[in-house]
Amino acid sequence: MKHTSSFLLALFLVALPTQTLVAQERNILNHMDLGVAFSAAGIGADITMPVGDYVRLRTGFTCMPHFTLTSNFGVEMNGTSLNDSQRRRMKEMMRNFTGTEMQDNVDMDMQPTWNNFKFLVDFMPIPGNRHWSVTAGFYAGPSRIGKAVNTEDATPTLAAVNMYNSLYMKACKGESMLEYEDSRGTMHEASFPPGFDERLITAGMMGMPLGHFADGDKAMMVPNRNSAAKATMEVSKFRPYLGLGYNTALSPDGKWKLSVDAGVMFWGGKPKVYVDNVYRLKSVGKDMSYYYYDTTWMQIEWVDEDTFFPVFDENGEVIYEDVQPQRIDLTRDVSDIRGKVGDMVKTVKKFSCLPMVGITISHTLF
Repeated sequence: MKHTSSFLLALFLVALPTQTLVAQERNILNHMDLGVAFSAAGIGADITMPVGDYVRLRTGFTCMPHFTLTSNFGVEMNGTSLNDSQRRRMKEMMRNFTGTEMQDNVDMDMQPTWNNFKFLVDFMPIPGNRHWSVTAGFYAGPSRIGKAVNTEDATPTLAAVNMYNSLYMKACKGESMLEYEDSRGTMHEASFPPGFDERLITAGMMGMPLGHFADGDKAMMVPNRNSAAKATMEVSKFRPYLGLGYNTALSPDGKWKLSVDAGVMFWGGKPKVYVDNVYRLKSVGKDMSYYYYDTTWMQIEWVDEDTFFPVFDENGEVIYEDVQPQRIDLTRDVSDIRGKVGDMVKTVKKFSCLPMVGITISHTLF
């Protein structure tokens, strides 16, 4: 065994220069170009090596520089039977209660969070012409490619919305407005002032309306427990690419090169725009003068057909206990989204791929 191992090692050392010469002659991984790439996928670095005279391998990474675009969600109460004066008085009440001036809109900062690994194969199908190439390959990276988070100035408004909704839910359940413990350890309850709970129920939940579900129910987003509003854009982690390229030398010795690419990155379907903490709100209709709140029947003959309430179960019953808001996709689950957010969602829904144009400047290392 010892003599056999020595013989195989000697044979490998003898054959290595021959294989290297063959690789050199056949132009197989015999040199490397290092480049800087600029494209719709961001800024990145490329390593390029040949596999024969007509095939070239490219690998590397790209990242999108950080920049911010601002959009906003409107803040409303879902009791659409309220007029502007009534809505204004409700907001003034919350200002007196919280000391916070509530705004009519919540500004959102939208930022790309896009990083990709790429592996591309360039084919040069024209004999004697190394300028033109056909490219196939893929990009891969995290599924989240963008996020939106409320601005710092919007935090007081979101905190006030959460406080209002807490009071609203207590009124709907027939609970006391406040429970507290005195210095002796005795629990006390503070009831709503007369008629105040009815005013809350009439006004409805407060939040950022997102549109309507397919069955006509409203979608209302509320802040999370940290008084924040967030959204994310997601696509497939694996993103195929097809394109064309043109390659030329920038220096007389051919060591500096320029490549121009144009192609399409496929998302793997249309992008998804997710938001959390969304309630489904349903119109009660004029013919329904009684609704069930927790364990108490309350007569609310003043309910208008355009007043909306949370509905969470499959039978359409209004319940408030043990309920968690849901996560929805704005591109698929709802329609009639208003404002800048609606315009953005409409644009996103039109594209299941990303047209790309890129430029790479490279230098031959060896």
